[in-house]
Amino acid sequence: MTIFNVHFDVADMEGKTVLVFLKPQNPQRDYRIHAWQVLTGSAGSTETFQYEAVIATDVSSHGGKAGSLIVSERKAIEPGNLLKAVCSSSMLPYLEPASRSLAEAKLTPQQCGVINQTNPYIQFDSNWYVNDRPVVTMPNVDTNMTVSFEYLPNFYFMVANPPLVGQTYIVQNFSDMTQYVAPITATEVNVTLSHPNGLWNFDFNAS
Repeated sequence: MTIFNVHFDVADMEGKTVLVFLKPQNPQRDYRIHAWQVLTGSAGSTETFQYEAVIATDVSSHGGKAGSLIVSERKAIEPGNLLKAVCSSSMLPYLEPASRSLAEAKLTPQQCGVINQTNPYIQFDSNWYVNDRPVVTMPNVDTNMTVSFEYLPNFYFMVANPPLVGQTYIVQNFSDMTQYVAPITATEVNVTLSHPNGLWNFDFNAS
């Protein structure tokens, strides 16, 4: 586990927050990227968050009624494993392990995956979490389609307006962020936010 201490070494946050993202490998343009951490620290304060490589997933679909969102139970998953989405007798999707042979055919050892085997067919979105916090939503998973999730422990920081409830970002937003690759041995990282000459700047010190 790695602890991040974010020091707000600024006179005024100007109503903005610090957002932290994890980036899926090979993201598609239609992926909806979530702010993994939202730090609402004030000037002079310190906020802390923890990182541990614990991955989970669920699927969400819009039922027959407009505005109704059905979400499956969230399942933990290890890289190299594949879950299949199937339908219960009540027509609700749920996730269960797929066969090892299917996982090996569909995924690399570094990837987690979900395959849509619902019958009757339900189109759903595939949601992925690290430390039970959302990272990415992969939309519109069709019959027998497999989506895979893989990420590197690289952290992307940016200063932005506080996100609205449910707000997501697009892959292109990563170009505006400060990337930090934590050393494998790091147990604590001190991050200092400063604002020299109108430029938001992040400095990192791992131990």
